[in-house]
Amino acid sequence: MTEAGLSQIYSIGEAVAELQRIYPDVTHSSLRFLERDGFVEPERTPGGHRQYRRKDIDRVRMIKDWQAERLTLEEIRERIQRLESMPEPENLWPRFLDLALKGQFQQAAAIILGADEVGMPLVTIFQDVLTPALIEVGRRWATNDLKVGEEHEVTELCRDLISELTMRHMGRVVEGPIVLVAAVETEMHDLGLRMVCGLLRQRGAHVHFLGSNVPTPFLLESVLLRRPDMVLLSVTLEEHRPSLERAIEALRRELPGGVSPVVVIGGQGGVNAGDAFTGPETNVMEPGGLSTAVDEILRYGTRADQ
Repeated sequence: MTEAGLSQIYSIGEAVAELQRIYPDVTHSSLRFLERDGFVEPERTPGGHRQYRRKDIDRVRMIKDWQAERLTLEEIRERIQRLESMPEPENLWPRFLDLALKGQFQQAAAIILGADEVGMPLVTIFQDVLTPALIEVGRRWATNDLKVGEEHEVTELCRDLISELTMRHMGRVVEGPIVLVAAVETEMHDLGLRMVCGLLRQRGAHVHFLGSNVPTPFLLESVLLRRPDMVLLSVTLEEHRPSLERAIEALRRELPGGVSPVVVIGGQGGVNAGDAFTGPETNVMEPGGLSTAVDEILRYGTRADQ
């Protein structure tokens, strides 16, 4: 992983503070213990100070969850060894897709859920396994190498897996921003958005997900009901940009005073809009992977809280 979100550097104090949001018993000493036993390998500055990255924090979180399940350190070590012996994601997703297209859904699902059970990070499963598989399905469908029924079956299997993994990784502590999430009216693509919601929930955001094809009046109704810090709107196809325009115009003009969530626009259709939707409290996310998107959304949420 080379994305900015995954390469963010934490000092040991910052890593402890990040982990203590969910695991209050994490201390400097416990991180040093995990390092001595080879469970995490933080980098070192020339002066010898430890530097942790998101992957290290995710590894400690995983270990804490496994300890809560009463696994011993040796059992945890065995799981990590199994993870390290697994095929790389670029080799994993073709196996998953091949089984799914053959109608062997249980075996296909077992590949994904098994990777999760041995500790493959959620962002890796979403971004480097399920996403490439879905992209390949779309490519084959566009070239008539896939029947419509096959495309629907794989899509629904991925939808089920995203839901299952999201529930498995739901943050224990919900103290992040309140985020209302929707694909705009007429936009039916929402699997990438579901992955973003799963990662936001893992990171402690309070997410209200409305799904795809959300009419603007219902969006406004939900904003008034939930009073979010942020509204995340997604549009994948540029042909649905008029729906995005109507939604943003309504959010700017029809909400009462005191209700002014930050608006964040995601999806390729929004990215290609350039500066068309920029304005007070409206932000277009830059292209990037899921981890980058989640980090950017949480930064917007932090500003909204201030």
